Amino acid sequence: MKKHVLLIIWVLVAACQNNPGNIPVVDAALHDTNSVFYTDFTTYPPVRNHLPIGIFDSGTGGLTVMEAILSSRLLEGEDFIYLADQANMPYGNYPAEGKTNFLRELIIKDALFLLGHQVKILVVACNTATAYGLQDIRDFLDKSGSGIKAIGVINAGVNATLDRIDPKEDVAIGVLATTGTIASGGYENTFRSLVRERGYTGELQIISHGAAGFAEAVDLEKDYVDPLALAPRDNYRGPSTDHPEYKIDTNLLPAYGFDFSANHMLYNGSKDRPRDLQLNTAENYARYHLLSLVEKLRNSKDPQPLRYLVLGCTHFPYESRTLSLMLTELREYEEGGQYPYRDLIAPNVTLIDPAFETASELYTTLVKDSLLSFKMGNTRADFYISVPVDTLFTYTYKYGRDPGVFTKDVNIVPFSADNIDSLTTDRLRSLRYTWPLLPF
Repeated sequence: MKKHVLLIIWVLVAACQNNPGNIPVVDAALHDTNSVFYTDFTTYPPVRNHLPIGIFDSGTGGLTVMEAILSSRLLEGEDFIYLADQANMPYGNYPAEGKTNFLRELIIKDALFLLGHQVKILVVACNTATAYGLQDIRDFLDKSGSGIKAIGVINAGVNATLDRIDPKEDVAIGVLATTGTIASGGYENTFRSLVRERGYTGELQIISHGAAGFAEAVDLEKDYVDPLALAPRDNYRGPSTDHPEYKIDTNLLPAYGFDFSANHMLYNGSKDRPRDLQLNTAENYARYHLLSLVEKLRNSKDPQPLRYLVLGCTHFPYESRTLSLMLTELREYEEGGQYPYRDLIAPNVTLIDPAFETASELYTTLVKDSLLSFKMGNTRADFYISVPVDTLFTYTYKYGRDPGVFTKDVNIVPFSADNIDSLTTDRLRSLRYTWPLLPF
């Protein structure tokens, strides 16, 4: 009898975890007053104009969205709370590991953390989280009766692109995003939907590429880059000469234009005849994935010239300069007296950063709902980051977890020099408007 009961329980748990419509943490947040996830919206003040804006991302990349919001000057005087779920990033790998429901739970938990700090609106500053969790968040907020809204970055990026295109124009649009975002079809589906809605009649050729390891390299994840490494590593997970899916093609080395200095590229052999290549900087990841996208365009049927490149991950704008420079290099790249990429790349490719359109949508939403603070004085912001309770998560542990277990394996703590390394801190200095608000 006990075996039958245990079997039934196991089947119910498995069904819960595999049911795409079920997220156990949502039930706890709505109904279980004893749960740490329970969100009591009755404690929110009736007038919410003075409450902060909540922003979250899987890491520090979402600070580029906050930078766009601040630099727009549309929301001067507003306050912010930012959450980087660094311990659980990269989000883009969960779908490939069959853990989409666990990813959805992580995304809801991010939202719940900010809602627990009483925010007046949520900004999902992560493309993967927008693709897999924005609708879950909106459904939860509807059920809660809180009246709080959530906006994401994918619609913003697509609208920003379409705003620049003549409705009758034939054009190729590149989308660089995480593998999870690309697998979701979020950008392609949104392009198709909005093209119909906006009455476009031209042929829009969407070339999407999942940039494995690019976001992780920007955030210095050790599985993908290691500034201290001197030779190829066994625990490396990024593109390489022997990667089954993301292979560095040695025949294309002159076109990649990799930086081989200072161990930015790990390899055996000589620089003239390198073997066992591994990328070891975000710049080299940018170069690898941009050429991979252009090669996809090259091998497509009747390719149009690439006119727009959507940066479908908040980490990628940190390498905008590298991407723009390489697009120019590829147009001028000569091989055997031929220019193989010149007809594939327009003379002036526009890089689309969805962050700027997100800032506009945020402002419009707050105006429509009469939620602007109109506060005099400087903007204030709090920044939080998730860190593992014990040691850093192994890849197997991180992507082996299931939803509904609620193991306490991370702490959420304020940004500090103890949890933000010096190289990341140096990168954040480039954020002109955000940097003065950071606690460094």
